[in-house]
Amino acid sequence: MEFRQLEYFCTISELENFTRTAKVLHVSQPSVTKAIEAELGLTLIDRSQKHVTLTDAGRAFLIHARRIMQDAEIAKQDMMRFCVGSAGTVHFGVPPMFEAYLFPEFFKEFREAFPNTLLDVQEFGDSDEVREHVEIGDLDFGVIFGKPETSFANELLIMHDAMSLCLPQGHPLAEKEEVAFESLRRERFILQQPRTYQYRAIFARCIEAGFTPDVMLTTMQLKTIKQLVANGTGISILPDFVLKGEHSFVRRPLTPRLTARTALYWSSHKVFSSLDKDFLTFMKQYVAAGKFQDPGAADRQV
Repeated sequence: MEFRQLEYFCTISELENFTRTAKVLHVSQPSVTKAIEAELGLTLIDRSQKHVTLTDAGRAFLIHARRIMQDAEIAKQDMMRFCVGSAGTVHFGVPPMFEAYLFPEFFKEFREAFPNTLLDVQEFGDSDEVREHVEIGDLDFGVIFGKPETSFANELLIMHDAMSLCLPQGHPLAEKEEVAFESLRRERFILQQPRTYQYRAIFARCIEAGFTPDVMLTTMQLKTIKQLVANGTGISILPDFVLKGEHSFVRRPLTPRLTARTALYWSSHKVFSSLDKDFLTFMKQYVAAGKFQDPGAADRQV
């Protein structure tokens, strides 16, 4: 069975007419579908009617034919990555918060350096989900955010960052220069979803301090977290890089300090195309120049 035969079958199922299909695909033999039927030993098309209709077997075969054609197109697009100097796409995944707060300037500079390369940036619910999509090949690279002591051989460290306590203006704890976790036992927390590093790290640190945090709301929307803290609904703990220029609430360092690491991750069995190599090299240079380092430090409230 040939790819051209599958293309013909899919087209005739859409146009429902042999003549129009022949014109579209520039073929003149309706015997194409008969060849498929002969190979399968099944009747796929009901030819007894004026318009082409598929049999039950034909409708089932159409699902497979379309999937094969889609996979072939995906493979074709993916192989373009290995053509030196050609346009292509780098598929890049990030957990919540990162695309808007940490990478806009990086995207801008990468685009200027590689104008023919498309960055397909996708946001996922957490770092584990990003890593999963990298491993199955949906993504070329992904950003992971997690424990400072956790690292992988197939990654590039981007930055370490502190996580700060976020309090409403006028909160009693805002009078302190730093706040101990033990002081948060009566507070209501607004956090990201339970699978995120932010949620798990804060929950674990509270347990170590001798209490279970009162989590009143979880959301993936950082804007919502900030607004709820600002209006006094609760408190949160966020990485400093998302707090740059934020003055609607108060930030205080925690004790013991809570930190996280951000890294670029790729599959351990990845075959690097020229586009992948360009992207990784550019990222290394960007990191080495210190452009990601703690963007919120300069205006931290103390």
